Amino acid sequence: MTDTKLTRADDEGEQRTHRPKHARRESDLPRRHPPGSRELPSPATPHLGNDYRLRGLDLGSASPSPPAPAASATRHAAARRRARARQRRKPWLILIAAAVTTVILVAVLLRLTLIAPFTVPSSAMAPTLQAGDRILVLRSSFLTGSIGRGDVIVFHRPSYYPCQASGPGQYLVQRVIGLPGETIWSNHQTIYIDGKPMAERRWFNPDHGAVSTVQITKTTIPRGDYFVLADNRTESCDSRSFGAIPASSTLGKVVAVIGRNGAPYLHVF
Repeated sequence: MTDTKLTRADDEGEQRTHRPKHARRESDLPRRHPPGSRELPSPATPHLGNDYRLRGLDLGSASPSPPAPAASATRHAAARRRARARQRRKPWLILIAAAVTTVILVAVLLRLTLIAPFTVPSSAMAPTLQAGDRILVLRSSFLTGSIGRGDVIVFHRPSYYPCQASGPGQYLVQRVIGLPGETIWSNHQTIYIDGKPMAERRWFNPDHGAVSTVQITKTTIPRGDYFVLADNRTESCDSRSFGAIPASSTLGKVVAVIGRNGAPYLHVF
């Protein structure tokens, strides 16, 4: 009896231990779900063989990636720098605008009160001045007692003018040779002032001489008048023809040449 039971028990254990090859485990059998329930899909296992993102290539992404935080911060910093630069430039722009406005206002005031621009009408003052030269004239109202021998002045054309007008306008440009109260005359190419030869500093063209062919008759200059000659002593109508000019007819004294032949040019007297 005992041997038989043991044999059966062993047979049952052996049956439990050694299963047929065609038998399937319970875990291998398909799971059954209750009626009416949905089967949830199992999570897909990523296929690493074709995932190009592992190598830094995101070929499946159609939308552009957002900018990197570092690039955005760089743009903001650059914008702040530009804003600060504009703020720094504003005071300089204000100063430059104020300076330009001041210069314009001063130029206008000078033109109205002190300095007058003028264009030389003829070649009577050659070689010192040429026809068309742009000159600056210091107005006579600021020249009380300051006109001297050798100064180049602008004055109204005298009412007695026995010469053909050599240029447009009513003003002439010539050089002061004799002062009020002096007696002047010439002998050949020498000019005398109160009986003494005048030491002229070659204002005239030396090829033509001090008076050329038109001599200066002995003249006593009235008080408040000036005796004027043009530097081009051969082709000019000056005090040798129309006499001394009154000081009241002077517009002013030439202080500078600022333009010649249509271009900037500077010569200060």
